[in-house]
Amino acid sequence: MYQLFYLLLFMTLSLPAGADDLLSLYQRAVLASPKLNGSEYELEIAKAQEDQTFGKLLPRAEVSGNYSFNKLHRESAGNIPATTENYQGQSANINLRQPLFDLQAYLLMKSQESRTSQSEEELLAAHQQLIFDLVDRYINALKAADTSQIIAAELSSTEKQLNRVTAMHARQLALITDLYELQARTDTLRTNLIDSDNDARIALEKLRELTGDAVTSIQPARLDTVQPPPEGGIETWVQQAGQINPELQALKYAVESARRSISAYQAGHLPRIELQVGGNYSNTGFNNQQQPAYEVGTATVQATIPLYEGGITSARVREAEGRRGLGAAKLEEKRRELEQITRAAYLEMATSPARNKATDQQLAASEKSRDAIKKGYEFGIVTIIDLLSAEKQLSEARKVQRQARYRYIKARSALYYQAGRLIADELVQLNGWLVTEQPDLNSSKAER
Repeated sequence: MYQLFYLLLFMTLSLPAGADDLLSLYQRAVLASPKLNGSEYELEIAKAQEDQTFGKLLPRAEVSGNYSFNKLHRESAGNIPATTENYQGQSANINLRQPLFDLQAYLLMKSQESRTSQSEEELLAAHQQLIFDLVDRYINALKAADTSQIIAAELSSTEKQLNRVTAMHARQLALITDLYELQARTDTLRTNLIDSDNDARIALEKLRELTGDAVTSIQPARLDTVQPPPEGGIETWVQQAGQINPELQALKYAVESARRSISAYQAGHLPRIELQVGGNYSNTGFNNQQQPAYEVGTATVQATIPLYEGGITSARVREAEGRRGLGAAKLEEKRRELEQITRAAYLEMATSPARNKATDQQLAASEKSRDAIKKGYEFGIVTIIDLLSAEKQLSEARKVQRQARYRYIKARSALYYQAGRLIADELVQLNGWLVTEQPDLNSSKAER
C-alpha cells in the first residue's frame, strides 16, 4: 500500500500547473490530513504498548554500587581507650530476574498484538476514507460548478432573446407581456446564478478543508468516457467487503483483543514463577561498620500465588467481557451497514450505462425541442412562455446528463471503498476521467 502511495506522490509532482485534479488534491490532502496523522500516531502508540507488554516477559537486570566515607568512634570502656577510625566502604550488587511462568503477561502481550493489528487496519481505513471524502467533495464541487455554467448558458440565451424582443417592442413588433416574461426570467436567472456561484465557492472551501490550503479551480469530468458496469456479481463484492474492508477488519481485531484480555485477566488467579540470580560484594556490615570484604552469589526460584486483591481481578475480567460484547455488537452493526452500502453502490453502477444513454437521448431531444420552439416563436406559432419553458427543460437535461456521470463515479468510489480497494490505483483510474478544458455548453458536440 505504501509503495503505491509513494508512487502516487511521485506522479503528482510531475503534474503541470493549472486547475487541480484528484491526484494533485490527494497529494496535498495526504500531507495535510490531521486524521491521517492521528492514525499514524495511534499506530506508533500501539506498537510501543506491544513492546512494553513483550518486555515483561524478558529478563530484567539491575546493577547498583555504593561508595561511602565512614568515621567510626568508640567510647572508652574500662581499660580500653576511646578510638576513632576513618575508612572507605564499597559495595556492589547485580540482580537478574527472568519470568519462568507468567501466563497473564503472555496473554496480555497477545491481546496487545491484536490491538496493534487493529491500529494498522485503522490507518489503512483512514487512507481510504481520505480518498473517499476527496472524491465525494470533488464531485460535489463539479456539480456546483456545472450548475453555475448551465445557469450562465441559459442566462446568456435568455438575455439575447430579451435584447431581441426589446428591439422588436420598440418597433411595436412584440407584445409587452413577452417583454415582461423575459425580464422576469432574466432577473430570476441572475439571482440563481449568484446563489450557484456561491455554492460553487463553498464546495471549493470544503475541498480546502481536506487540503489545508486554497483550491481555486478543479478539472471537470469528461462526458465521453465509457463507464463500465462492475465486474463480477453482487455477492462477490459483498464477500470481498466482509474479508478486506479495513474498518471491519479493525473491529474484528478489537473483538479478538478483548477475548484475549478475558483469558489474560482470568490468568491473574494463577501463580507466577520467576528465576532470580544475584551477586553481592561489600566490605562493610551492619551500620556500615568495617569488616573483611565478602562476596555472595544467589540463585532463587520465587513463586507468587495471588490470594486476594480486593476483587480487582474479577472486575477486570468483567470489564474485558463487556468490551468483547460491545466490540461484537459494533462489528455486527458495521457488517450490516457495509453490506447495505455495497449492494446499493453495485446496483447504482450496474444501471449507469442505461442511465447515461437515456440522459444523452433526453438532452438531444431537449435540444431539438428548444430549437423547434425557438423557430416557432420567431414565426409567432408559440408563445414566449413556451420558449422559456423549453430553455429551462434544456438546462435541466444538461444537469441530469452530468449528474448521471457523477452518480457513477460516486457509486464506484463507494463500492471500492466498502470493498477495501479504494487505493492509489483506483484514484488514478478515476482521475483518468477528467479533462483539462471546460466543455462549451452552447456546442451540441460537447453535449454528446
